[in-house]
Amino acid sequence: MTDDTINRLEAPASVYLLAEHLDAALAAGEDLTGVLFIWSGPLPREPEGIAELRAGQRNAIELIRTFELSLISRILKGREWAAEVAESEERFAMMARLYLAGTAVLLDAVAECADVSAADFDAGDGLLAYVRSRGMIAPDAPVLPDTAPLVAGEDFLVARRIPLGALLDLVAQFLDTLEAEYDLFFKYDDGGSTLGVPAAFLR
Repeated sequence: MTDDTINRLEAPASVYLLAEHLDAALAAGEDLTGVLFIWSGPLPREPEGIAELRAGQRNAIELIRTFELSLISRILKGREWAAEVAESEERFAMMARLYLAGTAVLLDAVAECADVSAADFDAGDGLLAYVRSRGMIAPDAPVLPDTAPLVAGEDFLVARRIPLGALLDLVAQFLDTLEAEYDLFFKYDDGGSTLGVPAAFLR
């Protein structure tokens, strides 16, 4: 075993915990972009069909909202460990500060994301205000379109502030930087991987 391999295996606990939140944030982002609702049949005319369409739209948006909150929570927990890593691991200080700067805009969004009362007031507990604020429809769209797919793409505005694609790119870049230095992931024969146990936890 070479010195380089030993160094890669002995990731500090703070780096491992940071990587765990970054990896979970990427997973939440993948779940977020994986939500898709498309009404495939003709536009319903009967009350039952209209109710089914609206229920499908609402379910998709609620899933998107759930994954968005999960993503934000992981990003913010990652900020706590990134701040520690910036102080204790000089080699990652620049990348950690870039992450902290790039995600600072989400700090003000925590209470707002958890409180949907303003959107409910604006739209009568409808979905329009949320969908519009995330850039999923045009800012001046008067209604939620019945035929257009509901999906959160790279331009989805996380917490109405930062495009999802740019945020996930930043997270992935930080995680790749950590992985380049430490052997954080256990590789399976089928090509999958998962975070391993840090050496510090095995002592």
